[in-house]
Amino acid sequence: MTKQIFWDGESLEPQAVRAGDLIFVGGLMATNGDGEIVATDVAGQARAIFDRLSALLRQAGAGMADVVKHNIYFSCDADAVGTLLEELDSVRAGYFTAPGPTTTEIRCGLDKKGARLMVDAWVVTGGKGELLDPPGHWRWAKELPFVHGWKVGDMLFVGGQRSLDADGKVLGLGDIEVQTDEAFRNLDTMLRQGGGDRNSLMRQNTYFRFFGEGREVTDYWEKMTNVRRRYMSVPSAAGAGLRIQGMGDADELIQVEGIGMLGDDKQRLQPSNHWDWSIPNTQFTQGWKIGKLAFIGGQISADDKAQAVGSDIETQTRNVFEFIRRTLAEGGLDESDVAKLYIYYHAEGSWAEIKATRAVIANVQGEFYPQPGPAVTAIRVAGFAFENLLIEIEAMAVTRD
Repeated sequence: MTKQIFWDGESLEPQAVRAGDLIFVGGLMATNGDGEIVATDVAGQARAIFDRLSALLRQAGAGMADVVKHNIYFSCDADAVGTLLEELDSVRAGYFTAPGPTTTEIRCGLDKKGARLMVDAWVVTGGKGELLDPPGHWRWAKELPFVHGWKVGDMLFVGGQRSLDADGKVLGLGDIEVQTDEAFRNLDTMLRQGGGDRNSLMRQNTYFRFFGEGREVTDYWEKMTNVRRRYMSVPSAAGAGLRIQGMGDADELIQVEGIGMLGDDKQRLQPSNHWDWSIPNTQFTQGWKIGKLAFIGGQISADDKAQAVGSDIETQTRNVFEFIRRTLAEGGLDESDVAKLYIYYHAEGSWAEIKATRAVIANVQGEFYPQPGPAVTAIRVAGFAFENLLIEIEAMAVTRD
């Protein structure tokens, strides 16, 4: 498919990439032409962001009604989550008519001082959307214009699936195994509602909250993953496992979201002599190519025993982009085919140090993706599935005509 690139004047990077009827929107913050945050309050930032999104979509020949999936990345203290989401919802609900897009809200770090929110989106124009709303499914604690999932053509868009009951109460308090089982069972239900199953899942992202260190990190991931594997296809979807600061409810330990595609004509992208996971013979997958799309799962700088390679962000970032290049090549693709990057990185310290880390990542990215590059969503996470990792990157690509 031919790609069209769109800017909104607020960033040097493309903010949206259109390929056919699909539009990939990169992470939007409430910034002005100089890249400075334009509002200090949550409501003001939300209005600025959703106005940017609306204008950007008009430029790309779409509208807010075409948004099928949107993610909210928010930054605040743990005790301020409820207030932040109330302010956010009071604004964003006015931009969508029910049934609106799917939604996932993730508490994480952003890379601009003063930023409270970032939003990205998947948009589909044309084609009739089918609402995915299984009977007896979990519900939000309050009424919002957002939904669990959409089926558009052969694509399935599933928002953050959670361990909640019909009243929005958390199930399995303090138990990662129970919450993992509930979240993945809900994901499984959504895929079946769309006429697919776990084999239809191309991209699956798991967000989990854990603040241990050292070997505890891998032990926790393995404990959680042994439950996840009950619901995974063999071979599995591609995706990412990300340790974050939190979610919409302080008692939530995990959420999972996904994008699926119906059809059996697909190619598994699994380069030889690649990095590997800590659990042997898992049948996890580095990427899938199906139809005109390719989904490259989160790539990390590791060896075949899931041990981190490189102790600095530049080394790890370069290794990750090399792994993405190798995975793309399995499908006859290269960087020019990539429409969207998700960059998850770990950086702490002063804002100057965070800015410097982000600049290193951008400089290495530029070696592989000269301007204009793909749309990008970049967030700071608490960590990854394994210790000593500093960065993980996903890529979404479209085949050329």
